[in-house]
Amino acid sequence: MSLDLVLIRRFEAVARLGSFSVAADEVGVTHSAMTKSIRTLEELWGVRLFERTTRSVVPTAAGRRLIELAPELLTHAEESKARVLAAGRRLSIVCGPAILESFIPAALSAFAYNHKGIGVDVEYLPPDMAVQRLQQRRAQLLLYHSGSLAAFAGRRDLKIQPVIEEPYHLLCGPTHPAATNRDADALLQHDWAIAGFDPGFAANLAPDRREALQRSGFPRFRLSSQKACVDLARHGLIVTMAPRSGALKACTEGGLISYEVPGIAPFALAAMTLADVPDQAAADFIEIVSGNK
Repeated sequence: MSLDLVLIRRFEAVARLGSFSVAADEVGVTHSAMTKSIRTLEELWGVRLFERTTRSVVPTAAGRRLIELAPELLTHAEESKARVLAAGRRLSIVCGPAILESFIPAALSAFAYNHKGIGVDVEYLPPDMAVQRLQQRRAQLLLYHSGSLAAFAGRRDLKIQPVIEEPYHLLCGPTHPAATNRDADALLQHDWAIAGFDPGFAANLAPDRREALQRSGFPRFRLSSQKACVDLARHGLIVTMAPRSGALKACTEGGLISYEVPGIAPFALAAMTLADVPDQAAADFIEIVSGNK
């Protein structure tokens, strides 16, 4: 760990515990070493981080800003250390919730069978945060609706490739009005729950359909879990939609009606990687998801 990160870790302990002595005990150094560490960090950065009195330790404005940043800096350092020690044997994937629940489990199973020495981390983040994670080399692969990645299509440092295209399916309970009346305008009048609905997805819709959705307040519920949306639909409260793969999987558990959503563009899954950092594990995972491997 670099000197700055060691000092930041000690700063974080003092800020969190409000005491040089208690922080020194937690970190396992002497009180004088802790005091010297904070003084060294202040001198290196040319800023005062704490106002000290005989009874209290109060962060300055600069100290408060570092308190906000310290957890992310330290987490990033630990992740980097883990990847180095693992000799590259981890694949970090970031995706949307519908993708996580519709495509990742089967692909992960196939990947694990053929890549026994590689661990995999999968998490959900909004697309803009995911791209930042990729640029920081804290992820090797992003999987999102192509509309969510469209804003980054012109970037030379990023590689975007299509993976899957399939229709969206509506899901509702068997007694819900949407089970029998499939008119597109009528469907908009119901309460919807959507997993991971974002502006990039909305921009991918036809203008008349997008305006109709906006006028109707679509969707009423925005959730970060497709399973939660499906459970609400199963209880007859709302209608939801998912890529066909996820919808058919949900229907196997019963209590749902599913059919292709009329008047909406298909679900288009795209993968994003760094253009200048080829990653064979990421490429293999993309091939598995696309069904070509």
